Amino acid sequence: MKSQANLIRNALITIYILIVLGISATARANVTIDPIFTDFKPAPTKTYVGEVAMTPNQEFYLVVSEAQVYRLEANVDLFDYNGQKVAVEASELKHLTGPEGESFSLDPLPGSDSHSVAVPVLVVFGISGLATQ
Repeated sequence: MKSQANLIRNALITIYILIVLGISATARANVTIDPIFTDFKPAPTKTYVGEVAMTPNQEFYLVVSEAQVYRLEANVDLFDYNGQKVAVEASELKHLTGPEGESFSLDPLPGSDSHSVAVPVLVVFGISGLATQ
């Protein structure tokens, strides 16, 4: 009976040692499971050149021309670029999942109505000021 108890105890110790060695080897091998993206394509970026303008609501816009305006979405503070001519590396959002972007203007002349205009949104990846001549 005593030799059978020793045999079971030795077997449990051996199993315990094998489990610890297996966990240790896995930790040293840095085994990770990474997701596989089959249709993953990075967002195409383009460089836009224009002047940064800030609204009273502290939203920033890039004015490329009188007919071409983009709302800027960035993880950095754009306040220092307000009123400056800049080059922006960004990706244009074609489909918004949230509320539509709007721009409000205030005309001080009597009899004119302020209106809202939907503008495309640029997700900013990089911005740099251009030297004015």
